[in-house]
Amino acid sequence: MPNLDRIALVVALSLALPARSRADDTPPSSAPRRVGELGASSVLAFGVLPAASIGPSLEATLRWLDASLSVEARVLRALGRGPSAASLLGSESTAVLGLMSICRHEEAVFVCTSFQTGVVAADVDGSLEPTNGGELSWMTTSGLRGGAAWRLARHLELRSFLELHAVLERPRVSVDSIERWRASYVAGIVGVGLWFRLNPE
Repeated sequence: MPNLDRIALVVALSLALPARSRADDTPPSSAPRRVGELGASSVLAFGVLPAASIGPSLEATLRWLDASLSVEARVLRALGRGPSAASLLGSESTAVLGLMSICRHEEAVFVCTSFQTGVVAADVDGSLEPTNGGELSWMTTSGLRGGAAWRLARHLELRSFLELHAVLERPRVSVDSIERWRASYVAGIVGVGLWFRLNPE
């Protein structure tokens, strides 16, 4: 009888252990997934145009675990004339920019490295004739973004952020072969907006 008890115990263990191993190998149903996001924000920029500028920004983001990759399109318009070019440039200077960011998220806080490029269109008074490239010029910047997010609903977040960029390609305006305006070496951007999560966990 003792031998039969041992045999029964060995058989029971051999059946139970593989089942336990298979259960341990099964990934939890709550494992993090890739999440898509769409966002829209308003941004205020300094150092991009002859004066402070404001405009909309649209963003698409792919997020996985605590990292994300986003692409963004911005259209900025000057709020007035720059003080150093008040007699030369009008108040309708604009910029159309594209931005790519790689971010790290830690709970409600995020930090990103960003690359931005696009075209700046300076509004030159009609009586003046721009030279050396005319009214259009390229701008390229690289910098950092930091911000915070607040969950408003399962699908919706409110985010605010601050960016600091080094201007690598500085747009300029020349009149009569004399440089009348050129973007600064540093640009700052602040923004606030809403982000919609397409497939929330």
